[in-house]
Amino acid sequence: MGFFNRLQQTRKVTDMPPALEDKLKRYRDFWDRSPVDRPLIGFSLGGWFPLQSYPAMQKLRNYQKISADQLSPEEFFSDYDRIATYFDRVEDDVIRAVAPVPPFPWLEAILGCRLQIGDESIWVEEGGFDYAALNDLDLSADNPWRKKYLSFAQALSERYRGRFPVGQPILRGVSDMIAALRGTTTMVTDLYDWPEQYHRLGRMCSNLLLELIQEQHAVTGPFQGGYQIEQFNLWAPGKTIRIQEDASSLFSPDLYVKYLQEEDRRLAAAFPYNLIHLHASSLFLLEQILEIKELRCIQINKDVGGSTIEKELPYFERVQAEGKRLLIRGKLDRDDLVSLRKHLSPNGLYLQVVVETVEETRAMREFFEAWV
Repeated sequence: MGFFNRLQQTRKVTDMPPALEDKLKRYRDFWDRSPVDRPLIGFSLGGWFPLQSYPAMQKLRNYQKISADQLSPEEFFSDYDRIATYFDRVEDDVIRAVAPVPPFPWLEAILGCRLQIGDESIWVEEGGFDYAALNDLDLSADNPWRKKYLSFAQALSERYRGRFPVGQPILRGVSDMIAALRGTTTMVTDLYDWPEQYHRLGRMCSNLLLELIQEQHAVTGPFQGGYQIEQFNLWAPGKTIRIQEDASSLFSPDLYVKYLQEEDRRLAAAFPYNLIHLHASSLFLLEQILEIKELRCIQINKDVGGSTIEKELPYFERVQAEGKRLLIRGKLDRDDLVSLRKHLSPNGLYLQVVVETVEETRAMREFFEAWV
């Protein structure tokens, strides 16, 4: 019996994956921070290197310059179909989505950055952009990479309509986009040497992200009345956006407030549901980020190497004390679960456990046990 037939049946075993209506209820409870017996639990399949799930991209490995006309949605359908075969094999609380090639740096491509394809990731050749060329930066609806992104969203929506949502993939934040254009080191000195130009470029970048997500929503339409952030398998009962500022780790709190806080506020305020993604390296900015009252959800990674749940617990508790929803993502283990149960409320909490295989998820059923 297929996954979507099973979704229409009422579950009879309480520790089995919920039916679709129960999944949607758990999502709504998460966003409402309603009293629940345990957090929302989801598994992220495939580890930390999603490029390996899209072998169709490998045809571009030896190209020194990649153009938008070299990518066709249809060439990736077999990759998407293969990925989708795993959706019904994972027992958890979440709805899975597809998205325009998630590991591809779409915004950097739109900005005109040069890209290189590797075995595990796609990287951007940073730097080289001159502020004198600001007026020549084409971020319009006619930009070929912007049109290509939306063509992927359209094609995926048509192929999987009614089966899976088409969500937002990883799209970089304002500081990340400027770092790609100017180079990371140069971006930092720009804060002092070219403040007006930095502000102008930052506003252009935030407008690009805001408009692109609005256009994607218009192309795909809702799924079960809501929209999805693909990386986190996070459905919301309204329009939603994923925000990030990885390069903010190079900003002092004062510089974040001066240069980035308002752009992040604009992005959050434009959508009724939103999330900002943070690494441990940016948690020293948490108080300034929490000043953005429009932010609904804070997502914090348990990163590989140096980051631990014990070190991050004070930040988790601070997020919950502020009344925000909290999404924790990483290779969580049993010891992490014990610690989280001891210190956090399950209300408005989502644990996304990164795993390599479906088989790993079957050994983690204790994550679904009631907390209260």
